[in-house]
Amino acid sequence: MLDEDQTIFAYAAIDLTADEGKVIVEEMRAKYKVQSPELKAGLLRKRKNWIEIAQGLATRLRGRAMVMICDKRLNLGGKAYEYIFEPVLAENSALFYRYNLHRFVMNALHRIMYTNGQPVHQIATELQTFMRSFKPEDAPALFDGSHQGNHAHIVVNCVLRFAKGFAAKIAEESTHLQEDENPVGKWTLDLTATALWSLLLTGWGHRHARLDVLCDESKPLGAMVDSFNGFVGRTEAIPINDGQNPRTLKANLAQPIRFGTSIDNPTLQIADVIAGLSVDAIRYANNPNFAGLRRWLDGHMHIDYTLPDDDWIDTRKIQPRVNLAILQELALRADRGADPLNGMDAFYAAAFKKFKSPASRVRNPLQTLLGKI
Repeated sequence: MLDEDQTIFAYAAIDLTADEGKVIVEEMRAKYKVQSPELKAGLLRKRKNWIEIAQGLATRLRGRAMVMICDKRLNLGGKAYEYIFEPVLAENSALFYRYNLHRFVMNALHRIMYTNGQPVHQIATELQTFMRSFKPEDAPALFDGSHQGNHAHIVVNCVLRFAKGFAAKIAEESTHLQEDENPVGKWTLDLTATALWSLLLTGWGHRHARLDVLCDESKPLGAMVDSFNGFVGRTEAIPINDGQNPRTLKANLAQPIRFGTSIDNPTLQIADVIAGLSVDAIRYANNPNFAGLRRWLDGHMHIDYTLPDDDWIDTRKIQPRVNLAILQELALRADRGADPLNGMDAFYAAAFKKFKSPASRVRNPLQTLLGKI
């Protein structure tokens, strides 16, 4: 998650038969004189004609590929909300999701962690450690409040206070995810299963009546494959609602998910290159040489992508100002040991009413929220 050289994660799912994949790989190898035994984005990137190869494959896959893109560091902020705030707010979580508190927290943490230097980066490291072990003792800065005075930024301060005040509840709700209780818990931060879930259940499953799924061999997916296999032969759609956008999960799997190696399966080679060119389209968004790939990606990126968006934390806008007030209120309740949910519907309503008033505007609010205090 915190690797500065690999901040973007991409996972591609392509709609090809094995025979179609074999033909495309053979044609690509012949056209671009690829001598390596298989197509791999990591190797092809070293070639001077990488962009040409990437654009050629992207063109062949137009309309037949879907890509999940995630900023790894932003996702860490999202996981912080999921595993620190969600256990405490679960009984009325729809209220907070409806007003995008999760997006406010994840984008604010992402922005703060990577603009304010090493002290806050320590918090990021502890967040990552905790969400792998789910043991509060692995994250003392979060749960014992020992470093609160060193982090003056209001958002980080509120997160630390919330984590300290509700540490017992968070620990109680996280025990089942500890590795000695649940072997899947150690893969909580892995993005592969999350990406595949979206690509199948809110993606290809809605386009095809039946899916036969082959994935590259993966320990995280192997550990969590049972959650997908429940959709074998399942034809009905499952309604879900995050408090804002009602959707349905749908994927009728022909058989349990199969795993294979890329050397034996050309379709997996193609998916690897599609994922690689998608990463580069984001990484080099300001490079005109990658403009064509970015346009292609815009038409093939899954709607559940997670990339930083300052609109969610721009406190010149009403909703971010409201969410900052909500976060402060939750931190205050954590300090007092008060009920975090009592009257929060009314608190939200009052905050919206307050911040709709021009008199409530703050001077240069974005800088105040995101910069050092």
